[in-house]
Amino acid sequence: MTDTPADYLQQQWFAGGDAASQAVLLSLYRQLAKGQPVALADLATTAPADRLAVEFIIRAIEPTRIRYDDTGRRIVAYGGLSLEPTGHLFVFAGQTLYTWCAFDALFLAEILDGPAEISSRCPTTGIRISLTVTPQGVSDIEPAETVMSFVMPTAEARCTDLRGSFCNHVNFYASPAAGDAWLADHPNGRIITPQEAFRLAGIRNRAAFGEVIGKPDT
Repeated sequence: MTDTPADYLQQQWFAGGDAASQAVLLSLYRQLAKGQPVALADLATTAPADRLAVEFIIRAIEPTRIRYDDTGRRIVAYGGLSLEPTGHLFVFAGQTLYTWCAFDALFLAEILDGPAEISSRCPTTGIRISLTVTPQGVSDIEPAETVMSFVMPTAEARCTDLRGSFCNHVNFYASPAAGDAWLADHPNGRIITPQEAFRLAGIRNRAAFGEVIGKPDT
């Protein structure tokens, strides 16, 4: 059994992948961040792989981790970054984007290599929560006592329903007391600070993109 969120992210969730796959998926994140749906043909022009390799890598993504538009040809969400509205607003480089959960907002700044402004609401109190995330850390947290929930579903649950088993349970809360109200109904969950969550985000990024993180999108 995994004892800590750090072990969970590093050992159970992200076993990594080869450098070519990581580079294509990193490019997908960065193309989505431009605010438009991404076609495979367009991705192949920016990813360091040919069209067939790009298509193979993208088609191998579990359906629960990727969403397409109504045509089924253009990607509108992947791995927590979404063009479709959610409860977590993520403003990056002038683009209004969204994330599937609070944790996504913390790891994406490093993936995208730039600062982002985050806005969400506490599920317990309805209080608006905002913060700034950069590749180096979190700041301007309002309310200052904001915390984040975290859960550790099984691999089977994640592959079947990522958002239902993980994302929908990972939110910002306006205070430790508000987080504890959630924890009372989720005894296997954790309540952590944004700073702790950001450190976990770094572990997640090293595990998922250790071969390419920090390199330019070519």
